[in-house]
Amino acid sequence: MTGSLTKVVSGVPLPRRPRLRAGLPVVERRANELQIGLDPRHAVIATDLPPSLVDVLRGLDGRRSTETLLSLVRTEHAGRLKAVLHDLTERGLVEDAETQTARSGRVPSPFGVVPSARHAIGLHGGGRLAAAVTTLLVGAGVVRLSIAADGTVARTDVGSGLRHEDVGRQRTAALADLARRLDPEVRLTRLRPGTATTELVLLTDAVVPAPEVVTDLVAGGVPHLVARVRDGIGIVGPLVVPGRTSCLRCADLHRTGRDACWPRIAGQLAGRYQEADVTSVHGTAALAVGQAFRALAAAPVALRAAPPPIWNATLELDCLTGVVTRREWPPHPRCPCGAPWQRPGH
Repeated sequence: MTGSLTKVVSGVPLPRRPRLRAGLPVVERRANELQIGLDPRHAVIATDLPPSLVDVLRGLDGRRSTETLLSLVRTEHAGRLKAVLHDLTERGLVEDAETQTARSGRVPSPFGVVPSARHAIGLHGGGRLAAAVTTLLVGAGVVRLSIAADGTVARTDVGSGLRHEDVGRQRTAALADLARRLDPEVRLTRLRPGTATTELVLLTDAVVPAPEVVTDLVAGGVPHLVARVRDGIGIVGPLVVPGRTSCLRCADLHRTGRDACWPRIAGQLAGRYQEADVTSVHGTAALAVGQAFRALAAAPVALRAAPPPIWNATLELDCLTGVVTRREWPPHPRCPCGAPWQRPGH
């Protein structure tokens, strides 16, 4: 059910130019009562509003400063307006139009999970999935992006951001141009997996990421997230936080325990970009970027208290059946990664 704007929040700073998040409708329920948003998980109701506050809340488009908005209401209603703005801001329903993401006019990421311009994200992959992930990251407001990709663009890479005229170009250059088309101000650097210059690296397109890339990320203590499409099923995860979660070697050891031939199979797949259908690519990219933003938005303590679903696990997306399956990959006792593990039954 929808929430009610009744509490006064004093610890949340007011935005300089308040603007409702993109896609949030403001509708009238009855006289002097507004509903902001439609989804029961996020929508809120403001009741007993004087007409001047109704007009102000309907017009939160970022063009006017908070001071100007307060001047539009009678003095006795200014405190109520401040309380409503505080509450909407705390709930993530109002943003500051002066921030880079807001100025761009792009629809931001999921409610409560806002990518910051300070976040530095890396991307290693060169197929359709890398292009779709690039589009989503830059479109959501990420402006610090490091890209690394092997080889040249193939015809099968077209369809999720890369164009026919990109065929034959170096994948890294083509992905960089894609990012610049979306946002000319994006800051691009070449990904160096062995350094801790990025907060999170997404490894895309390869069912088995290149071992040398993974080794460098682990050695540098850089969190990384794998996203790939396997036989029409999108797979996101695990989120690897070196020393804290299961790693990709843990998963390999679990697989080897179930199939002794897995190491030989993995060796044939390592670092190979897999072709994938466009539907699975876009669904997988959206799931991966959403999980990446959730991981970036959470403080270390919050990650431990309420870990994302890709913590020691993968999410498998079947766009045809509409089913998402979570598969656990706990730390393996024989892996030297240092992640804590428990004996079965404990």
